[in-house]
Amino acid sequence: MKNFIWDFDGTLFDTYTHTVTLLHRYMAEQGRRYDYGALYAVCREHMGKARAFCGADEAEWAEFFRREAELDTPPLARPYEGTETVLSEILARGGSNFLYTHRDDVSIKYLIKFDLYKYFAGFVTRENGFPQKPAPDAILYLLAQFRLDPAETIMIGDREIDILSGKNAGIHTCLFTDGNPGAAASEAEYTAGNMADLQALFLK
Repeated sequence: MKNFIWDFDGTLFDTYTHTVTLLHRYMAEQGRRYDYGALYAVCREHMGKARAFCGADEAEWAEFFRREAELDTPPLARPYEGTETVLSEILARGGSNFLYTHRDDVSIKYLIKFDLYKYFAGFVTRENGFPQKPAPDAILYLLAQFRLDPAETIMIGDREIDILSGKNAGIHTCLFTDGNPGAAASEAEYTAGNMADLQALFLK
């Protein structure tokens, strides 16, 4: 495998503890208390479903994301252990890394903060305006823009929508399961429990 397209939340970065804790706290401020485990599970599935679960209106959701975008607010989101090692080794072997996330450019700020930006050749974030996963549009854009061979390109993500977006674009897929309680069933070609597994699969 040569070209690696990475999801951000729950794949490159362990952000869900940060996100769910802040959402749990903010909803409690609004007088709505939810079971943390149930909230975590629905956030891992889809943030749109999390909004419906919380009954949050547009103003509340905007305020939550404003707070969630504060990178230095505890609990802090960090790259998964071994992330930099894998990204750098891909480059050392002549490969390329790309980011494809539904998150906005806060994802880029995280990469810069942890000195990982330098490992990426291209980015697709919310600002690009592509249809959301599992639509293949963003991946097809990266394939065309960077002249990537689909046979040498893989989408890596922690949710089934990541996998389906890759399948719909005709590239390889890998489900990243670290910390995801709902990641058991998948149409992914490969499954990796952590970065060490990814290294063993693709960087032997």
